[in-house]
Amino acid sequence: MPGIQRAKSEETQRRVLEAAIRAVEAGGMEAVQIRRIAAEAGYSVGSVYKHYEDQDALIAAVDTVTLERIKTDMSNAIEGIEDPLNQLKTLARTYLEFARRHRNLWVTLFTHHLPDGRPVPESHIQGTVDLLTFVAVPLKKLNPDLTEDLLAARTRTCFSALHGLVSISLEERFVGLPGDEMDREMMFLVERLAAK
Repeated sequence: MPGIQRAKSEETQRRVLEAAIRAVEAGGMEAVQIRRIAAEAGYSVGSVYKHYEDQDALIAAVDTVTLERIKTDMSNAIEGIEDPLNQLKTLARTYLEFARRHRNLWVTLFTHHLPDGRPVPESHIQGTVDLLTFVAVPLKKLNPDLTEDLLAARTRTCFSALHGLVSISLEERFVGLPGDEMDREMMFLVERLAAK
């Protein structure tokens, strides 16, 4: 009997999370309203609260899924690519494409903040570390003399620069770059950041 109850509980949690993901995809994090998610998933509001403390906890779970999806896309994209510079360029293109295709999920990932005093979920921390590792490995191959501290700083610099370029362009700010220009300049940025 406990096994059946556990399976039902896991199914409830999965369906609630899937409903929240769909809500974010359709309307951004503002669309994650507990009553709406409960109705969409086919459960009571109380059932949602059994699995997610509040709206912030549910959005944090969506963010963890988003990180996993980015990680999967990046892993698949660089499979079979040996050249570290080409790996970095492919990772950059993959990151941009994910942001373009899943804009609301991507924006929510970087704009949602948990209330003060609430720890970031370990899965979210690990997902972020995994993304940075994708950048760090080819950077180290291109710059084998970097110390661990400098490699960590350079990795964050590269990720932050790329993220900023993508963010400004997707927000369609006047300094952002359209289409082909964006792709060309992103490759320029990667080459400069990866240089010794």
